[in-house]
Amino acid sequence: MRKLHTFEQELDANRFTAVLTVNQVEAQVLRSKDNQWDLWIIDEDAINQARKLLGEYQSNPDSPQIQMALAKAKKIQQQLKQEKAERIKQAKKIEVRTQFRDPHNMMAAMQRKDTLTRKIILLCAIVFGASLVFQSQDGSQENFVRNALETRDSSSRVPVEASVLEIRFQQISQGQIWRLITPVFVHGSGHEFLFDFLHIFFNMYWMYWLGTRLEIQFGVKTYLGLFLIAGVASVLVPLLTPGSGLLGIRGLGGSPVVGMSGVVFGVIGFGWCKMKMKPSVGMLITPFVLMFSIGWMLFGIVSASSSQETGYISSISHLAHLVGLLTGAMYAFVHTKLGK
Repeated sequence: MRKLHTFEQELDANRFTAVLTVNQVEAQVLRSKDNQWDLWIIDEDAINQARKLLGEYQSNPDSPQIQMALAKAKKIQQQLKQEKAERIKQAKKIEVRTQFRDPHNMMAAMQRKDTLTRKIILLCAIVFGASLVFQSQDGSQENFVRNALETRDSSSRVPVEASVLEIRFQQISQGQIWRLITPVFVHGSGHEFLFDFLHIFFNMYWMYWLGTRLEIQFGVKTYLGLFLIAGVASVLVPLLTPGSGLLGIRGLGGSPVVGMSGVVFGVIGFGWCKMKMKPSVGMLITPFVLMFSIGWMLFGIVSASSSQETGYISSISHLAHLVGLLTGAMYAFVHTKLGK
C-alpha cells in the first residue's frame, strides 16, 4: 500500500476515490494528524494509473468524464451496500437456524420475554380471568363471552341462536371489524370450568412451543401476518357456514367461534408446508405434532357427524381447525414463493 496524495477536504478525497473505484483501482482514505486526508493505493502496481487519473482530476474536477465516473461510482456503492445488507441478512438467518438445531440455544431463545407470542398468551389469560370474574349470576360465562368479544370457540362451540348471528353480522357491517379477530382471545365458552381451563391451557401451550419458534425464526412481521390471517379466517368461515355443515358434513358445522385453536392449527399448517417447500429451515413441526393434530381433527369431524347428542366433541368447531390448518399452509406457500 502506497500513499498517493493528501487532500485538504474530505469531499475531494471521497470524490477522487469514487473515480478510482470506477477504474477498478482499490484505494483507502485515512485522516492525517493535521486534519487532512491521505489517499492510499492498496495495490502498488496500480500506482501509475492512479497518478494519471489524479492528474486528470486535478486539471478539471468538473469535467463530463469525472461527472460520469462519479455517477457510476454511486451506483456501484449502492450495489455494494445492498449486497452487504443481503449478506448480513443471510448470516442472521443461518445463525437462527443453527440456533434452533442446538437444544441449548433453542431453549434460550424460547425464554425470551419480549416476544409477541408471550404478549398474546398474557392477553388471553387476562380475558379468561375477566370471564371468570364477570360471570353471570347463574355461574355461566356465556353472557360475558357474548357481550364482551364474541360468541363461540374454535375449539369449543358456544351454543347460539340465529339472532346472535344476525347481530354479529350487523356489528361487523357497521364497522366493528375487530370482531373478526377478538374472538380468538376468548376461551370462556359457557361450558364447565374444567372444559374452559383445558381449552385455554392447551391452546396457550401449543402457541408457546410452536408459535414462539416461528416468530423468532421468521420475524414478527411474518408471524403477525400468519396470526391475523389464520385468526380472521378461522372466525369468519365458520360464521358464514350453515349449522348443517360444510358440504353437508355435520362435523364441519358453522356458527360463531371463540378461541385460539384456529390460529394454533394455522401455525402447524405454516410450519409443515414451510418445511416441505424449504427443508433448509430445519424441523419446525415434528411428525408427532402433525399426526396428532390432524388425527384429532379428523376424529372430531367423524365423531361429531355420527353423534346425535351434543357433548364435548360436538361443541368443538372442527371447521375452524380445518380452516386454520389450510390457511397456514397457503400462507407458507405464498411466503416461500415470494422468496422469503
